[in-house]
Amino acid sequence: MFTMEFQITEGKSADLIEISRIWTDVIDNHAQFDYTFILDKEGSLNFQLMITDALTDPDQVLYVARKGEEIVGFLYGFTKKYSGIFKTRLTAHVSDIAIKKEYKRKRIGSALMHKFENEFAKSRKADEISLNVHSQNLEGLNFYSELGFNKKLITMQKSLRND
Repeated sequence: MFTMEFQITEGKSADLIEISRIWTDVIDNHAQFDYTFILDKEGSLNFQLMITDALTDPDQVLYVARKGEEIVGFLYGFTKKYSGIFKTRLTAHVSDIAIKKEYKRKRIGSALMHKFENEFAKSRKADEISLNVHSQNLEGLNFYSELGFNKKLITMQKSLRND
């Protein structure tokens, strides 16, 4: 049986450009079933700026999966406290997880999610982990279901554009 050796570490600023490339490929794939995922001309740069905060903010994390020196995937997440109307709870949210196409189905995504849950969310005493997945992303829906995630809320949208 073939096993792939990879390592998961916290991200660093030198990783941002490659992470952005991986993210852009995943977003381009999502654009095939949802036009709202078509990136703005500054989208990739703005994504890099957003995740830069994860390098220094203890309420955010950037995990990077590497095979040798090659970055093959990443996970960006954060904690957020919800309160005011309902009982206060701390949620660890997976904002983005992306794996290079040629490395999918090698347990890298599962390892990233496991690290996020056990080393980030639990250490901050989060009450839950949340994430968003597109309703047409069957691969993503199956992946998260296998990890124990359940559908909770459904966002509905009505397009007002004719294109």
